[in-house]
Amino acid sequence: MKASDLFIKALENENVKFIFGLPGEENIDLLDSISRSNIRFILTRHEQGAAFMADAYGRITGHPGVCLSTLGPGATNLLTGVANAHLDKVPLVAITGQASRERLHKESHQNVNTIALFSGITKYNLPVIVADTIPEIVRKAFNMSMQEQPGATHIQLSEDVAALDTEFNGLLNPTTTELSYVPLGIVKEAAKAINGSSNPIILAGNGVIRRKAWDALAKFVNHTGIPMVTTFMAKGILPFDHPKNLFAVGGKPYPKGMRPLHSSDLIIAIGFDLVEYDPVIWNEDKSRRIVNINTYPSETDSHFQCDFDLTGEIGRTIEDLSDHIKVRGATALHDAIRKRRLDEMQSTKIEFEILPKEVMKVLTEQTNSNSVVISDVGLHKVWVSRWYHPKSAGKTIIYNGFASMGASLPACIATKLTLPDHEIIGIGGDGGFLMNFQEMETAYRLGLDFVYIVFNDRRYSLIEKKQRDMGFKPEYISFTNPDFKMLATSFKANHFLVNGKEQFQDIFTEARNKGGVNLIEVYLDPPPT
Repeated sequence: MKASDLFIKALENENVKFIFGLPGEENIDLLDSISRSNIRFILTRHEQGAAFMADAYGRITGHPGVCLSTLGPGATNLLTGVANAHLDKVPLVAITGQASRERLHKESHQNVNTIALFSGITKYNLPVIVADTIPEIVRKAFNMSMQEQPGATHIQLSEDVAALDTEFNGLLNPTTTELSYVPLGIVKEAAKAINGSSNPIILAGNGVIRRKAWDALAKFVNHTGIPMVTTFMAKGILPFDHPKNLFAVGGKPYPKGMRPLHSSDLIIAIGFDLVEYDPVIWNEDKSRRIVNINTYPSETDSHFQCDFDLTGEIGRTIEDLSDHIKVRGATALHDAIRKRRLDEMQSTKIEFEILPKEVMKVLTEQTNSNSVVISDVGLHKVWVSRWYHPKSAGKTIIYNGFASMGASLPACIATKLTLPDHEIIGIGGDGGFLMNFQEMETAYRLGLDFVYIVFNDRRYSLIEKKQRDMGFKPEYISFTNPDFKMLATSFKANHFLVNGKEQFQDIFTEARNKGGVNLIEVYLDPPPT
């Protein structure tokens, strides 16, 4: 058996459905083997798009998404998407071709040390040297990618190794690992601390989504009466109108009087990854006690010193803890904060935000539990995070770790492939959208249907806002844009233009009922200088 055939058999053994990537001279043996397999190869227009698609697949399924490139520039193009998955703790396996081993020791065409490049953004990173070891290497790469904390792994397959003949000695069975349970004695001690606090609050993070523990957490809130905030990545656990839902936190904090974490003396951090919201922002004086519930021990941080670190399966820990928590009656302090935050959402004092708020309001009202909303990175991410409220958990993708621009359009493609019966809605700024807009051809070629909303204000708005907030004159943030209608038409997509608040609802309704890619351009006048 050829080594590349063995490699693909090992991927089939891992139940791989899709490989996203580009062909190259150094991976053609692997591509030939894929063509004779049950795996669907998704040809993309850029390796970064392929990695972002694998990232989205990993987020949605909890199973590693797989991306493939050739050596050199193909491999370096994967890096951003792989890092994006790794810092957001998304399972992903990257596969790169490489030059023949006989020229790896010297300067040669497109040869760079790919293993060194991937070393800082992967949990496992290895070249295949002996073809017979392929089943073990593939099994370990997938296993480590899914273990807590999840993340990216990388396998390098040189062209000469891929073409070798090898003995087929069988494949390794995928293993199922169960997380441990937290000893009941520690759970009771943590409950005692929570019961003794004055204004506890729950900070729910991405781990709740990864472990699909949202039902257990919603029951915990309903049983205990303890209010909850979520990170951007954990939206949708409680309904918008739930009285204990104090909405999302992250980024720059709200003005005083609307900061739920600052108004608490004890934080119950559940599935919270520090990369989601730096504790120095909400625990700058280190005065808040912390009960941490996660699948891995807490990160070392002077502003996140845990009184209790409950490491184990999140859903089970929540259920055990619930049995020992006293029911809260009035939570007047946090109730007042919820009211102030509701008022802020429902009123607009800044003219530039009128149309974006309307977009988020319509999305909140019109989307359903079958809708997946995917936000790119930029000022619009703040709008999605604060003003859009999904109907269910696990249906909103917001990049908040590595937070790379340009990921959302490729993610729409992978999400639609993975969840063909779901409605997919992408949201981006003109900056991020144009970083990977070439994947619109991929979407058309695959015959996919989704809506993509792009805010057109001809600038890097989030950087401009930061410059203004710091008292600087906005510099180096403005650019021009193509005609988005012509751009959409050239990619066989439908185009819709919104330049007023009253237009969006009707246009959104029309766009979501059309087939193909539907690009809604929301034209914004930038704030006055």
